[in-house]
Amino acid sequence: MSNKPFTFYSFLKNIGIMAGVALIMILFFFYIYLPSTTNHGETITVPELIGMSYEDLDEYVTQRNLRFEIMQDSGYSEQYDPLAILTQNPKAGAKVKENRKIYLSLNATVPPEVKMPNLINTDIQNARDILESHGLKVGDIEMVPNIATNAVLNQKFEGEDIPEGESLAKGSFVDLVIGDGEGSQRFATPDFIGKTADEVKFQIKASRLKLDVINFIKVDSLPRNTVYKQRPPVGAMILSGSLIEIWINGDEPEEPEEGNDTGDDIKMK
Repeated sequence: MSNKPFTFYSFLKNIGIMAGVALIMILFFFYIYLPSTTNHGETITVPELIGMSYEDLDEYVTQRNLRFEIMQDSGYSEQYDPLAILTQNPKAGAKVKENRKIYLSLNATVPPEVKMPNLINTDIQNARDILESHGLKVGDIEMVPNIATNAVLNQKFEGEDIPEGESLAKGSFVDLVIGDGEGSQRFATPDFIGKTADEVKFQIKASRLKLDVINFIKVDSLPRNTVYKQRPPVGAMILSGSLIEIWINGDEPEEPEEGNDTGDDIKMK
């Protein structure tokens, strides 16, 4: 047993020695032992997986000493094939430890359905923005005579009118019927007098007018099967799309047999 008397100095000295030993042990553990057992500083760069086929995924990931897990939530993008990788976490380029799990979502095999918005009376640019916000696209654009310049008059899908709220596959093309503004332009009524019915129909279509009624009345003093009267009269100021009525000297043709409809929506008297 030591006969040295207890002093405060010796007490502090002993405490300092123990603290120094403890600090050395802590530093050894965190900076030497722990890094050597956890591959400290050795990382793997996460590869770009988005767009890759699910069939090629397993071999590609395991070769890089990584793991993956497919999330139940999926999305859809027409940019990628069905069952291609749509999202990944961590993102490509991130530095991770070996055997790190990458969380992935797959592109759906069937496009989700979206509701058709109402585009009627909106301008064409606004209609395009609305369609894109609903996951739809602008298809064919048909310009028709109407005073509403660049306004949507009708919306169609695969040739049929598509009402608001109808379900469509995301990415579908919607065709638009747009007013060209020419309906507000006035011009003189063409002269149809002396022309045959076929000639009048062609001229009316070229003038962006509509043939409303054909009256067949025999007048012996006038050339047969030609127009001898029209309404509005020649030279009257009218708008695009106006209705034209004509009188033809001759007999009304027989009604076409069922199944042989000419498709002309014209009233005859």
